[in-house]
Amino acid sequence: MKPSRIVPLLVLALFAVGAVIYSESLKTRAQVGAPIPAFELPQLDGPVQRVDASLGMPLVINFWASWCEPCLVEMPAHDAFYRRYRDRVVYLGINQREPPAKIRTHLDQVAQEGSRFAFPILLDRNGAVGEAFRLGGMPETWFVDPQGVARRHWLGPVTFEQLQAAYYEVTGFPIDAADGGPFHGTGGVRAVLIGPGGEIHIGGRGGVARYRLQEGGAPGADYAWEPVPGDGVLALVRGAAGEPQAVTGRGWPGLPAAPAAVATGHGHHLAWVPDHGLFRAAAPAGDPRAAAGWEPVTPGIGGRDGVAALAADPLVADRWLAATAGGLWESRDGGRTWRSLDLGVRVYGLVFDPAAPERLYLATDTGVWLSHDGGRRAERLAGSPQRVLAALDAAVLPGGGTWLVAAAPNGDVYGSDDGGRTWSLLVPRLAG
Repeated sequence: MKPSRIVPLLVLALFAVGAVIYSESLKTRAQVGAPIPAFELPQLDGPVQRVDASLGMPLVINFWASWCEPCLVEMPAHDAFYRRYRDRVVYLGINQREPPAKIRTHLDQVAQEGSRFAFPILLDRNGAVGEAFRLGGMPETWFVDPQGVARRHWLGPVTFEQLQAAYYEVTGFPIDAADGGPFHGTGGVRAVLIGPGGEIHIGGRGGVARYRLQEGGAPGADYAWEPVPGDGVLALVRGAAGEPQAVTGRGWPGLPAAPAAVATGHGHHLAWVPDHGLFRAAAPAGDPRAAAGWEPVTPGIGGRDGVAALAADPLVADRWLAATAGGLWESRDGGRTWRSLDLGVRVYGLVFDPAAPERLYLATDTGVWLSHDGGRRAERLAGSPQRVLAALDAAVLPGGGTWLVAAAPNGDVYGSDDGGRTWSLLVPRLAG
């Protein structure tokens, strides 16, 4: 055979061999729908951990490094998820190719800033496990079912809510279904309010749940339930004696329909009514539901703008804030005209600090944020859980200072008694 014919045949043979080798290598690498490769790695502060199909519960694997900015953005969400659900998932943060001393220095630094990470950290010093997972960049996260089969893969930051959804997709039931409580598994929370006796009221789909906290929290099933008909509770307001009053889908005297957001200040009540817009009434002492003479505010806020909360600035006359589907809005003329403050974050609840009114707290899609200038600029409180928080309230502590409570859509309630620096899960109180 002529050499000119042999060379192409050799090239084809080498290509075929390479294709077989590559195909076989893929069988030992992670891919969605296939078992993940077994591996073992030392923990940063613990023994070697082996990972295989015998874990018996879902597994979350997150690849990260301290130099990776997107990793640092998402790590608080991973930590919040681990702290909340550590009894029903195995969680591993696999650091790529960094020495333990550098990792500890990084963790000490973020701890000083308010973020303390609790999930286990494994050391992939030579990157072999990252290669087995075909690591293309960081961060990368895998969600693995209890049989060791990879079911979801994200390249880039993930959120608390994406991990919740993945658990449901993999197991067929909500991750919080075992915690009890009327809102767990539904995402139906719309309001939270601290009662005059320190009890916590959560309003939403179906009614109001009241928790009397004991020993720093309450079990998920330990609630008193007040059902309401129709669409459930749209908002919670304080009555004449500070007692919580539910705004339900049944409507409100003097308004064309039930308001989804109500606030009092500057001698007036403001109420936003879906499909109708913003209304205003003079503010007599006591329950805002007793107000008369509601009139539409024009141009105000339209009925389709999705207002979640309203608040009156206690330091600036006629200044109001609104948490809307388009972000945080400001009015300086009693609610007639509004402009966006463009914070770059979705806001679902807002409350001025009753003990230090220059401080404004915001419930957002990434935890609680704090503003010292009335919402013009704000930063996330590093100690708050990085997840969607649907509602927020504040009260003055008996010894001074401010008690904050924030409710997630599924009924989880977090609290802080030090101005938002540190937060704990109040409902449901977890064992251990």
